Amino acid sequence: MSRQCIWCNGSMSPNLSPDRRRITDSVCGDCSENFVFQMGVPLQAFIDSLEAPIFVIDGDSMVQAANKWGYAMLKKESSQVRNQLTGVVFECAFARLTEGCGRTVHCSGCAIRRSVYHTMETGKSLTRVPAVLNCGEPSGPEKIGMHISTEKMGNVVLLRIDESEKQ
Repeated sequence: MSRQCIWCNGSMSPNLSPDRRRITDSVCGDCSENFVFQMGVPLQAFIDSLEAPIFVIDGDSMVQAANKWGYAMLKKESSQVRNQLTGVVFECAFARLTEGCGRTVHCSGCAIRRSVYHTMETGKSLTRVPAVLNCGEPSGPEKIGMHISTEKMGNVVLLRIDESEKQ
């Protein structure tokens, strides 16, 4: 199966020459170079410069990248986050149910999911949306309140965690 760039949806070659290496595994060389040209910094350096946890989410609710603040917030490394469903990455209690992440009755009311989809479909950014994340076991989840913001960039949505606290 051919991998696709999260910015342009183009097919990505599995073996790029050293002078065409991707900045991240999810962005093709051309988009990486274009981003560097337009922004003056590599993509990962750009999202790492944002002083809040940032997650890059594609149209299938898969986390494609995160910044250093996002990895620190989750206490996870890139390999535990990349190409994983958002609910799995955030350890949503309902993602552990048999139906899986995005397919339970609880998912339809998830503010994180709804915000990301809204921004993906409309292109409209959302700012400081209240959300509650249910972590742990479905029988007795721990609730984490947060405010989130979303912004569409190309074919992905940047999800920013503005603040969070246990309830």
